[in-house]
Amino acid sequence: MSSPSRLLVSASGLAPGAPLAAAIRLCDALDARRVPLTLLVGPRPHPEVAAFAAARRRAGDTVLMRGTREAHDGGRPYRRLPVLEARLRLAGATRSAEALGLDVDGFAAPGWSVSDGTRRALAEAGLDLLLDDAGVHRLGVDGVPTAGLAGPVVRPGVPAPAFAGFRRRAIDPALRHLTAGHADGHAALLDSVDAALGAGAVPAGAGELVGRTRRPRRSADGSVDPERWSTTA
Repeated sequence: MSSPSRLLVSASGLAPGAPLAAAIRLCDALDARRVPLTLLVGPRPHPEVAAFAAARRRAGDTVLMRGTREAHDGGRPYRRLPVLEARLRLAGATRSAEALGLDVDGFAAPGWSVSDGTRRALAEAGLDLLLDDAGVHRLGVDGVPTAGLAGPVVRPGVPAPAFAGFRRRAIDPALRHLTAGHADGHAALLDSVDAALGAGAVPAGAGELVGRTRRPRRSADGSVDPERWSTTA
């Protein structure tokens, strides 16, 4: 008897105003279903978005940096980005997030694909949790995945032919990754979540799926700051 699929739910498109209000409603709906959310936050988020994401992270949700600059050209550069440039981009984006009080747990690939150089830079930066078109991964020190679950990225409401290749590759994936941006609306996402739960899928956060836990990050005097958590298991 095969193990049940794991369910990962992610959302992007966070911005002040209506998108943030919609994200709050989505979180309430998922909380009622006991389904954690993975928030995909841009590299230079608005302070309101950063505060919301930080609060959700403290509550147990996962926050991933989606790209390292606002104009990422559909993710195409990330497929061929060399390690030196990836390091520079990651350093700048990480500083911007931390300046707003937001720690991130890992990286979500724009366009759902990244180069080997980007993976290596992510591992070096301590962002060893990666979400891409193949599933969720934990990266080793050299950027090579050491653990993970495979499954296609599915946007509810997108016509089935767009995912035909994924379905041929993984008829019964170990991971069901449902994702939506604000422009997609969240009603279809919740319908898909309910269908997955009804089929027996087990919801989990991205870090939990690869055996990754958070530990309190200690300050220089050795005390633990409860507002800041490391992302190294």
